[in-house]
This record gives sequence, structure tokens and C-alpha cells, in this order.
Amino acid sequence: MNHKQKIFLWIGIVFIVLMGVFPPWMVTGGAQGCFPMGYSFILNPPDKLCRIDASHLCIQWVMVTVITAGLIVTFKDKKLKER
Repeated sequence: MNHKQKIFLWIGIVFIVLMGVFPPWMVTGGAQGCFPMGYSFILNPPDKLCRIDASHLCIQWVMVTVITAGLIVTFKDKKLKER
């Protein structure tokens, strides 16, 4: 793994950790149904009735993983094939 690939890998890891520390929140139940409450620190939810929007968080994690993997593959060193 070259230097650029390591940088992209660590940037991806930082984004995934930050998404876990500041996850999306959702209010469920009641007459209004479910609606998003935005992002907030994991230990300080925006409201007592909120829960983490796990499906939204998983989609974000998958997207960051795919983009990071794509960047790592794109910046791979090209080796000349020997005959």
C-alpha cells in the first residue's frame, strides 16, 4: 500500500468514526409517526424519545467504505508486466 492509499484509508476511517460518534437520530411513535431529528453526539441525544437511525447510519457507512475502496484501488501503483 503506497502513501496516497494510506491517506485515503485513514480519511475513510476518520469519517466512519465521526459518523458513529455523531449518528443520525429519529423520533418514533406518536401521532406524527417517524421523523428525523438530525445529528447529535452519541451520549447526548436530541430528545428522550429519540433513537439512532441505524438504517441511515449503515447506508452512510457503506457509502464511505465504497468510496474509500474506490480511491484506494484508483491510486494503486501501476507495475509493468515483465515478459
